[in-house]
Amino acid sequence: MPVWKNPLLDKLKANKIALGTGSNNPHEPELLAALGFDWFWIDQMFTDNGWEKTQVLLWAGEAAGITPVVRIQSHPWAGYDHRLCVDVSRAQGIGAQFILVSHSDDKEIEECLEVGHDWHRRALTVHPFTNPDWDAKIDAMSDSAFIIPHAETKGALEQIERTMELPGLKMFFIAMTDASRIITGQKKPDFENPKLWDYLRKVVEIAGKKGIYVGTNTSYSYTMAGMRERVKKLADAGIKFIMIQHTAFLLQIALTEFLEGVTKDLNLS
Repeated sequence: MPVWKNPLLDKLKANKIALGTGSNNPHEPELLAALGFDWFWIDQMFTDNGWEKTQVLLWAGEAAGITPVVRIQSHPWAGYDHRLCVDVSRAQGIGAQFILVSHSDDKEIEECLEVGHDWHRRALTVHPFTNPDWDAKIDAMSDSAFIIPHAETKGALEQIERTMELPGLKMFFIAMTDASRIITGQKKPDFENPKLWDYLRKVVEIAGKKGIYVGTNTSYSYTMAGMRERVKKLADAGIKFIMIQHTAFLLQIALTEFLEGVTKDLNLS
């Protein structure tokens, strides 16, 4: 079986920062890899990405040498959903190694972590075993599975310490936009709010003692300089797994700045 490049895992193992962005376009992973991104986020929650397109995006990432990370479909604000572990099983079945689970409570994550031990990894594509090696290979598969709780609800944020006690948890992701809104009680996200950073530093400290990698996103700044500052601030806080928003948003703010300059240069305003 082929061995794909896995820059996200390589960076984490080396205690280095892994930078990612979101992409739902099968033509983009090659470009993102060439630009130097380590991983990209495939989103099933708020896109048209079904299982066939997700499979294509996984293949595109593997071929390009950039690590794909799948956020499975959920709506955690509606409460507990047993289907999450079912979709984790299917995501693993088509080859996803890093799976984000937006959850309402730790029971969902406990169930998903249990599924993470399963052996059906592309089992109907290339049978993964030879006769004598089932035990060792199943253990290796379990070790290589990363079920990543994605905290963006009040329940998930409040239960974060309990969730990090679950056996087998290796990574945790905090959605900075929703976290800032929930923690501050505001409608508008507030990335710079001290309450948010007090919470984040506490999570990083607890996770560090347990050997759990913490990831976050940059939320939304509306200049490229502002986005850079946010990445630096997250890195300085000990975040190793950083999502610099989706490519569409980055393109929007970059081209806004560019076109404003062109308009000024050509006196078009």
